[in-house]
Amino acid sequence: MAGFSIHPLLPSLKVKVTAIHQQDDRLYIGLANGSLQIYSYTTPPGDEVPKVELLKTHTLGKRQIDQIGILGESKQIIILSDTVVTLYSLPDLPKKGSTILNQARSAHCFANTVYTTNKGKKTDSTATVDNGVKELLIVGCRKKVVVYGAGKGGLKEGWELNLPHSPRHIIFPSTPSLNSVPSLPETIHLLFTTQTSVLLHINPTSSANRLNVSDITTAPAPPSSSSSLTTEEGGGSGMTMGMGALTGLGGYVGLGTKSAAPLGIRTVGGEVLLARDDLGVFLSSEGNYTRTESLQWPGSPDALAFANPYIHSVVPVLPSSTASTSSAIPIPTIQIHLAPTLALRQAITLPAPSTGGLAVSHMIIPQGALPSAIPADNMSSSTKMLITSTPTDRHLSQSEGSSIWALNSSDIGEEVDQLVREGRVGDAIGLVEAVGENGLPPSRRLPHLKTLQAVTQIAKGEYQAAIETFLIFNVNPALVLSLFPAETISGRLHVPRDRCMELFGAVEGAKLEPTNGAEKEESTAKGILKSVAGLGGLTKKNSVNGLKDMASDVASIRSGKSVDKEGDKEKVPIMKEDDPIPPRAALEALMYFLSDRRQKLAGAITTNPLPKESSYPALSTLSAEEQHALPSIPFTELSPEQLLRVAQVIYTGLIKVYLVARPVLVGSLCRIENWCDVEEVEELLKAQRKFGDLIDLYQGKKMHAKALKMLHELAEDEEDKLDRYPPTIRYLQKLGSSELDLILESSKWVFNEDPAMALQIFTADEPEVESLPRSDVMRFLEKTDQEACIGYLEHIINNLGEEGPDYHDKLAELYHARVKAVEGKAEDENQREEAYSKLLEFLEQSKQYRPYRLISKLAAEEMPEARAILLGRMGKHEEALKIYVYRLKDYNAAEAYCIRVYSSNSEIFLTLLKIYLRPTESDSIIQNKEDERIERKSSSLLEPALELVSKHSTSLRPSPVLDLLPPLVPIQDVHQFFMRTLRDNHSKKNQSNIIKNLIKGRKEELDRTLLNLEVKRVRINDQRICPQCHKRLGQSAIAVHAPRGEVTHLHCKDPFSSKLTSLRG
Repeated sequence: MAGFSIHPLLPSLKVKVTAIHQQDDRLYIGLANGSLQIYSYTTPPGDEVPKVELLKTHTLGKRQIDQIGILGESKQIIILSDTVVTLYSLPDLPKKGSTILNQARSAHCFANTVYTTNKGKKTDSTATVDNGVKELLIVGCRKKVVVYGAGKGGLKEGWELNLPHSPRHIIFPSTPSLNSVPSLPETIHLLFTTQTSVLLHINPTSSANRLNVSDITTAPAPPSSSSSLTTEEGGGSGMTMGMGALTGLGGYVGLGTKSAAPLGIRTVGGEVLLARDDLGVFLSSEGNYTRTESLQWPGSPDALAFANPYIHSVVPVLPSSTASTSSAIPIPTIQIHLAPTLALRQAITLPAPSTGGLAVSHMIIPQGALPSAIPADNMSSSTKMLITSTPTDRHLSQSEGSSIWALNSSDIGEEVDQLVREGRVGDAIGLVEAVGENGLPPSRRLPHLKTLQAVTQIAKGEYQAAIETFLIFNVNPALVLSLFPAETISGRLHVPRDRCMELFGAVEGAKLEPTNGAEKEESTAKGILKSVAGLGGLTKKNSVNGLKDMASDVASIRSGKSVDKEGDKEKVPIMKEDDPIPPRAALEALMYFLSDRRQKLAGAITTNPLPKESSYPALSTLSAEEQHALPSIPFTELSPEQLLRVAQVIYTGLIKVYLVARPVLVGSLCRIENWCDVEEVEELLKAQRKFGDLIDLYQGKKMHAKALKMLHELAEDEEDKLDRYPPTIRYLQKLGSSELDLILESSKWVFNEDPAMALQIFTADEPEVESLPRSDVMRFLEKTDQEACIGYLEHIINNLGEEGPDYHDKLAELYHARVKAVEGKAEDENQREEAYSKLLEFLEQSKQYRPYRLISKLAAEEMPEARAILLGRMGKHEEALKIYVYRLKDYNAAEAYCIRVYSSNSEIFLTLLKIYLRPTESDSIIQNKEDERIERKSSSLLEPALELVSKHSTSLRPSPVLDLLPPLVPIQDVHQFFMRTLRDNHSKKNQSNIIKNLIKGRKEELDRTLLNLEVKRVRINDQRICPQCHKRLGQSAIAVHAPRGEVTHLHCKDPFSSKLTSLRG
């Protein structure tokens, strides 16, 4: 299991250790008898615990050594003993060469560092720095502070500043860079007591005020976080467990021996952590709070240390198994907090001695545990802390002495995985942010961890924050949808709550939230109250009722619900596993996510067009695992198929969430181009009776058969035909020729019920309707309903100007069939007349039908008018006229026929006159209705013949007419014929003479004009210039231009003529 472990480094030294320091490959230990032990300190490859070996022991005095430091530049060791600071040379520590800092008598503490005046850099711990690196030593004495090394004299020059109190602890600010030597620190924290401290300012450029102090903020400390008192299950023992309910308890009264010296450490970025009794506050170099939360301990810590990214502290804790709290001896427990989040990562209890208690006097950071610029050094497991412990029992202390322990950490990557496994993703993020993510695999880097944190935020009801994270890291929409209920939103994509983390790539066994059993917390809290009560009760500030209230607050937080200050009303509902409809806030956040993805998708499609959906299997055929496996990368980096799948997921999810949250928006989304999977949403749309929207969706997806089937089903429930048929008719009108078979099949039920309305499917003024193949439509309508077919043919011929002979032939045949259908029915005589008139009108007006096809369908005595028209169209004018004259006896119709034909046949009137006056033998016999034969004399047709001659004399040649007229016809009957004929001949003769004379006059006019032109002369001299080239004409060939006589060179003739033409228009 990832975490920290403690190992004995130097157990049972037989003497009491009072000071400890580690530098490079040496470990320096100061003893209570005034001796200094020097050990070698190395970590063999593959070993977790360093190897130490005693090299030499120096007796420096009789009083205990209180503090040890190393001046690396001058190779000296600093020893604080009996309030005196002494400098010894390394490595031999000769007493003759030692230097006592007499100016710093009555010293309580010191701190040293190095700085640079010219930004010199230090490449590693053993490299030689340039001449700009100097050493700074600050000693806290009785009511004063002495600063060495800030002036030009180096360590030989000390600056003093009197103080109202004696400094007990000194903290330098942290180094801004991991591998650089900082400049002279301008601000140093001086701690007087656990509650008071000041800031020391160094200003070397000022001769009068080189040192001064300023107070830190007096504002109340920020509240503590309950997470700083709570660790994972099994991470500790005793009173450190379940302390989240005891925020603000204020320390353990009488729990062992407390150090009167104040504690503080530097962290990162110039920040320091000061222990204010049981509360740790974070301050900046200006003395202001840097965080909104403080670090809470169960009691005042005995020791503090910082090894990025952890804060290590030692606090006394009563064993949870102790029956009697009055006689209990506290055991030092090492609490390890994650610095960025202040969460308690682990609590480790030092092994208890056989009798009495245990006191921790020192906790130092080995030089190898400091943050490195090399990521691998920060990631690997190593010794992070050296801890000194001494039994409190006098006899045991004398016999065994102190022990030194090594606190080892696991690999950072394993630590990240363990935090995720415990559901503490926020702590994992803080850990990676602190150490850096270089060298970590993608599953342990910040993008992945923040995505997992967003999953936990969804579970906590922090929907908008989670969605923002998903958008930042381009999380696959299928994964986001899987977090929502299956019944209404996610469908097949849904995964159970306990598998959400693994779905997003978390380590196996990862939890959504840290698990702290309620019963365990309750029993722990009761044990704490009992223990504290046994130790003398609580302070006035923190009553038992207050503890119970805080415990209730913490319990509500851990239950996963967001509560108000009174704790009895939820602010944001949390999605439940069995609830089919998510909370409103969750739906709004999901709509925001999908709308944003839709916009990004539109931008990606402009550069990478989507392939046709039909070229790939439907989304519903893909398994949920295949959809979850779509990459979480920007859309512009997806392949065309992946982009199509993501588009389908987005639009399908958007329709589903609209159905739940905003049904009014479903229709607009269905009507535009979209890539949703129909099978995923059609049942949901039907359940909410969104039939119109579903039909629009079918239409957009070209699933016309389904749409028409639904329209038919909906029409069956309508009684009014204006509501029953138009939806289907309008849909069919929009399909076009590519769906002809579907149009014909789906229109049958409409034709069966109402052919007149159904005909609108093929006669609407729509481009899709006009593009339908007319021959196929005609054949379909002929089989379905002949009247509808007639209406369709009339539409395309009369309105659309169709000239195809097949359509005209078919319309004529249908007209003929209509007449035959009503023929012989007395009650339908009017219909027969109307139908027959329609046929005759069409035969006369249409020029495109083929008459021989229709005439073959007519019986010999059937429809003489139609037969006459057809014979005329076939060029058999004489037969047509005989029908008008002999069968129909309609001389006006015969005359009108001749008028129509005269333009193409000038002898037509003469043909009619012959029929009138010279009938053949077969023409003079006709059969009447009673089959009686009667003979007709040609004289009976003389009257219409004479009328024809009189009316159309100009259209008849006189000679044939005179030959056809009977010899005994009175001149009076033909007088008008002769008069018109003579006038016409005379008129033609006069017109010919006029034209002849006009031509003659025009010719004479032209001759005169030509003569006038020929007599014109032009004079050419040496001064005449060509108007085209502006050169003299001289003896060159010339050309004269009419009518004004311009003269040009012969070779300038054409361009000048063109110029004149353009000028004259």
